[in-house]
Amino acid sequence: MRDDAVAPVIAVMLILAIAVTFFAAWHAYYVPSMKAQSEISHIKDVETGFLKFSSDIETAASMKKKMKLSEPILLGGGDFTFDPVKSGGELKVWNASPLDTSTTGYFRFNWTNKSSVGSGTMQNFSLVKFSYKPVNNFWQDQGYGWSYGNVFVLNTERNLSIPLQFARWSEVTYGLAESLVEVEPVQSVSTAENPTNRNCSSITIRVVDITPDSRHLQTSGNGNGMLVLESVVMPPEEITYATSMHLSINTPPDRFRNSTLWNSTLWKAVNATSVERLSQCENVVMAFPSDHETRLMFKTDPGYPNMTLIRETTEIKVGAY
Repeated sequence: MRDDAVAPVIAVMLILAIAVTFFAAWHAYYVPSMKAQSEISHIKDVETGFLKFSSDIETAASMKKKMKLSEPILLGGGDFTFDPVKSGGELKVWNASPLDTSTTGYFRFNWTNKSSVGSGTMQNFSLVKFSYKPVNNFWQDQGYGWSYGNVFVLNTERNLSIPLQFARWSEVTYGLAESLVEVEPVQSVSTAENPTNRNCSSITIRVVDITPDSRHLQTSGNGNGMLVLESVVMPPEEITYATSMHLSINTPPDRFRNSTLWNSTLWKAVNATSVERLSQCENVVMAFPSDHETRLMFKTDPGYPNMTLIRETTEIKVGAY
């Protein structure tokens, strides 16, 4: 065999060896690196969406008016120009309280009046939780969750969570709690017969109820998802000839971490709008059976005005689309 016939074969073999080495290195190092980088960018976008939607919920709870807000959440990532395969993800919304809604909720409001039978009427007000969990992603199994006004980083593989915006659990604050409940007494107008009138004629209770949208509890895939809230202010309900009112926080210590601070923040907000002003009402008798609980009795003897309770509820529905 002539040497000039062997040389092209060797050259072709060398070229094939270089090509195989190149593609092996491409798939072993470059492609995983690029997909991981794309996945990191995707997870960062999910984080931004959760932070914005958390702010949307606080805005809706604070403004207490009709509105609809949404934030896009890209469910999958990891794709780039030379490899369009994407990971997936799941958005899920659920009630922060157990299913027994007759005894649960973050806040309870109970009232009685002259015509009520038994214990009167009780209403429980709820909060939601929602989360994003990755499926077959190209980086870490990192998701995000929202509960009680804060965003948490989730390690879905090890079932761990840490607060996103705080270095320690002890530093977590609960600004949402300051917007959920307001109690506003209205003092009677002084008259010539009673120039130092210190009675209250009505008390308005404004409460925010945040519940899951039962039609949109979950969505999954690798396309575009969305978190949506719709806020509606319900018609005020008036309760005339009220005889008592009971306010209590209903978040057991074992419900979630740092619940003591949540309870304190919420109750501080309630007290800021109620206790100091209600204590100035001569026809209101206040009692504190336990921490984060207040009972009010309204005097109905002759000479005292009939008490009217006005309940204004803002209903916020949160859904995953």
